[in-house]
Amino acid sequence: MPNIKHCLGAILLSIGFTLGATLPVLAANKVELKMVFVPASEKGDDKDYVNLIKIIEKLTGYFISPIKVTDYNAAVEAMRAGRVQIGWFGGKTYIVAAKIADAEAFAAGVRKGDTNANYFAYFVVPADSTLKKLADIRGKTLALNSIGSTSGDLIPRVELSKIGLNTENKKHFKRVFYAGSHDACLVAAINKHVDVCGMSSRNFDARLADGTFKRGQVRIIHTSTPVPPPPLAYSTRLPKPVRDKLKRATLNAHKHGTIGGYGGVMDRYIAVQDSDYNLLREVDRLLKQQSEK
Repeated sequence: MPNIKHCLGAILLSIGFTLGATLPVLAANKVELKMVFVPASEKGDDKDYVNLIKIIEKLTGYFISPIKVTDYNAAVEAMRAGRVQIGWFGGKTYIVAAKIADAEAFAAGVRKGDTNANYFAYFVVPADSTLKKLADIRGKTLALNSIGSTSGDLIPRVELSKIGLNTENKKHFKRVFYAGSHDACLVAAINKHVDVCGMSSRNFDARLADGTFKRGQVRIIHTSTPVPPPPLAYSTRLPKPVRDKLKRATLNAHKHGTIGGYGGVMDRYIAVQDSDYNLLREVDRLLKQQSEK
């Protein structure tokens, strides 16, 4: 006699889980999913996931189409509206997506040579800058990524708050400029359009590796405390068997070929869970309180 749970799962898949249009079905046992990318880099983050997506497709039998959006809010809205079912989010964007778009973190990439998936926010200045430490940037021009970026907005503001500086206080900075991406922020510092750039360590390393700049062009004057990794997240509206299959395939993808992710080539993916991002929730809450004072 057929297993009742198995039959119910098959029925849900066969009707495409049409409520909310969260699970388009091409044909029997062929599920089509869409994966949204946040624009952390001008190099095209979706390209970093091509091999990973191909391997996940092979292991699951699903079809996954990447979608690149123009800003962090668009990525969250895409999942909230049911237009995408998987997302690569920065940590700050993820906690918003978890709150309003039914997102659930399930995996994060670990780079070759690293022991965990954490990364950092760097404060970068031109090599010949007179700035030596974080406190020296008071009264200077600061470039960040985009509002909502974890390592290019939230964490830099946290590091500054530790020494009594507030990006919203006009007495503390000559100007605070949002460049739109980590790459643009870095280039602004290299070209001396700004005094200092706050950016992701992963993007810094990726642009160094691809020859965008030479290490002797810049100096890092401050490194933040470790930042929870940017996660892959899926919509909890997907049936649990589908989510479980996606997670299992992602965690085993490194056994089937070269894989990439946020920051370039990854050694492997490890499991993460929603509670891993409670630190960012608390940081975000404290910064909002600071802004309201």
